[in-house]
Amino acid sequence: MSPNGVRDFVQGAMPRGATRLKLERWLVSQGRVARPPNVGQFVRLLNEVAGDLSPKQAVQMGRQLASLLVESYEERRLAPPGWVRDLQRHYQPPAATAGDVRARPS
Repeated sequence: MSPNGVRDFVQGAMPRGATRLKLERWLVSQGRVARPPNVGQFVRLLNEVAGDLSPKQAVQMGRQLASLLVESYEERRLAPPGWVRDLQRHYQPPAATAGDVRARPS
């Protein structure tokens, strides 16, 4: 990456496809991150991935992914980390209100 490319990237410019691929490979090669994932960034990434889906489908995808993460940790007999629980809370359906007729059992 050229010095100008680095400067522009640091200032928020989107790198070209080949450069972005190199940056992603470099990031993966660095190993574990020192801090847990940011739920807001994770949600934005999911929204980017779900760009062709309807908003309802994007939420369903996020909900299912959060559930899959919880199940994966529990299957390994590990407690899901805080960021996974936060992600699951983010995608929980809103609580029904007393006046919500649709939420009442028939």
